[in-house]
Amino acid sequence: MGTTTDIIRNIAIVGHGGTGKTTLMEHILKSAGIIDRPETVESGKTVSDFLPEEIANGFSIKTSLCSFMWHGHKVNIFDTPGSGDFIGEVVSSFRTADCALVVVGAKAGVQIETIKLWRRLDKRNMPRMIFINKMDIDNASYADTMEMLEDRFKKTFIPVTIPMGEASDFKGVINLLTMRAHVMENGKEKEIDIPEEYKDMAEEAHFRMIEAAAEGDDELTEKYFEEGELSLEEAKRGLMEGLKDNKFVPVMCGSAINHSGINDLFNVLSEIAPSPLSIEEPILKNGEQDSLAISSEGDFCGYVFKTFYDQFSGKLSYIKIVRGSIAPGMEIFNQREHKKERVAKVFTALGKKLTETDSLGAGDIAVLTKMESLQTNDTVSQKEIDFTFVPLALPQPIFSLAIEAGSKKEQDKLGELLHREAEEDKTFVMRYNPETKETVISGMGELHINIILNKIKEKYKIDVHTRTPQVAYRETLTKPASAEYTHKKQTGGHGQYARVVLEIAPLPRGENFNFVNAIHGGAISKGYIPGVEKGVKEGMESGILAGYPVVDLEAKVVDGKEHPVDSSEMAFKIAAKEALKEALSKAACVLLEPVMKLKVFIEEQYVGDILSDLSGRRGRVLGQEPLGGGIVEIDALVPQAELLRYAIDLKSMTSGTGAFELEFDHYEPVSGRIAEDIIKKAKEAEAAVAG
Repeated sequence: MGTTTDIIRNIAIVGHGGTGKTTLMEHILKSAGIIDRPETVESGKTVSDFLPEEIANGFSIKTSLCSFMWHGHKVNIFDTPGSGDFIGEVVSSFRTADCALVVVGAKAGVQIETIKLWRRLDKRNMPRMIFINKMDIDNASYADTMEMLEDRFKKTFIPVTIPMGEASDFKGVINLLTMRAHVMENGKEKEIDIPEEYKDMAEEAHFRMIEAAAEGDDELTEKYFEEGELSLEEAKRGLMEGLKDNKFVPVMCGSAINHSGINDLFNVLSEIAPSPLSIEEPILKNGEQDSLAISSEGDFCGYVFKTFYDQFSGKLSYIKIVRGSIAPGMEIFNQREHKKERVAKVFTALGKKLTETDSLGAGDIAVLTKMESLQTNDTVSQKEIDFTFVPLALPQPIFSLAIEAGSKKEQDKLGELLHREAEEDKTFVMRYNPETKETVISGMGELHINIILNKIKEKYKIDVHTRTPQVAYRETLTKPASAEYTHKKQTGGHGQYARVVLEIAPLPRGENFNFVNAIHGGAISKGYIPGVEKGVKEGMESGILAGYPVVDLEAKVVDGKEHPVDSSEMAFKIAAKEALKEALSKAACVLLEPVMKLKVFIEEQYVGDILSDLSGRRGRVLGQEPLGGGIVEIDALVPQAELLRYAIDLKSMTSGTGAFELEFDHYEPVSGRIAEDIIKKAKEAEAAVAG
């Protein structure tokens, strides 16, 4: 295609669900001449929402890539989901894009997902712009939305287009760079002089924008100070520099559904958004984090940021090209697998449509088909290199279910399908828990899990059963104890003999296990000591209270006895295991439960309800912080057992507006009636299996 890196623009369209991102994408494609007419989400025919489950549900589930040319620029746009359940898709687009377009509703303003997305952008120090959408709907307010943005995010927001009217009086937008107005007539946008009634407002906003543009570049600052004005090209350059350095956030507005403000938006976006040449990708080299600038020079290298299984094309690997270029026929090296694969064809994507191309260069996005060894986060290169690209910084799953199929045959097929889903979506995790003997799937919420399971049920007709998973409790001792055990068994031929004297003591939480050989005088030969340690470790796999693993224990073998003929490593392993069991019975053992670090994001009106609910869940509130825009963050430590259905409960308590993040923090003792109930249930389950 002959595209050079400097004209590439990689842009992620992000925002809270329902702000109109997919509709905006349709109208951008219409303006670019890619489609004849924009479709509505309800029609199920949009370019970027093409999966059956997206069409059925009426919202985005996967990030969709649309690549096309716009006025001399090669544009790669990522249309991302708005629900927090699919945040993994957004994270991959943040890593790959060079600029974000945050879509905000002119009525709803700053919402919870907007805040969470903004925090992720801040962590990456990623350039961003705002598009205030739905200026035409009832109760739309440009001023209120700007005030919310400034109140919440404490950034300098610079209008580049402003509205003429709002709600039912919305007529169109004014471009402050060109100082021309655009109104809709007969479904088409028409350029006109700025109406008299908006001239003063436009001139004041233009002055503010030019001031900000001048501050984006030292040379322009000096010129503006001397002359008091900048040319159109100078203003664009200043905005580009200021945006790249995150000095301010340009703001545009319009109504995507009415095709108003779209041309201005994308002209500005393509002209001032940073090119990949300004980006340095994080790498790991010799265990240290470093960075690698995107450049067309050198051999090809890049990373896989997305994997997708298409029913017609098979496995698709989406690759950000960091150095050099990629072309059909090349052999590329997979750093993780240490193997080469030949590239058959190279594609660009427009939703589900793939277009073959001769080559793609640095900063661009390539789609490769049927590269079986490639997985998301893989580093690929033309030849072996001494670094890898830093993997995606994905959040931990927050909602889990134990799952099984109706039959052994279906179970095998289900496992295969779930494994494929986990390969596509790194925030979806499947694992077998040997403690609870359950296959557990985890994701970012009930919606996330249900979408995956419903697809499997409907497409493959598998009978799937789910339940709340068991909690992985632990057991530990609270005081030192000692015991001895003699294993003696006489059979035909050699017998079995070993005597072990064991002392155990608690370790600090999190240290897990320490083994000490305190034998003096050769009471137990050195060759049998590994058997003693193995026996202790094996015994720790099942505690004496409820059969949960024992942790944070020091075991010291202090004495013992062996037989010249009948002793063996196996005999000492058995003796040590039994000695441990006896010692634990004297060591005042307690149950430990996993405690999670919880961050809850809610509207102010729900704070009382949430605090009361957390108290009822045995939670310990660490603090709360107003985030602006009427949103509050509550931080707490809560036992995992109390959070197994929190994704569902929080949605119910906050009318679907609340969100939360979760990560493991530590294990903590649990006692009293709660411990008694846990032990009782564990013994009942054990009896049921035995019976």
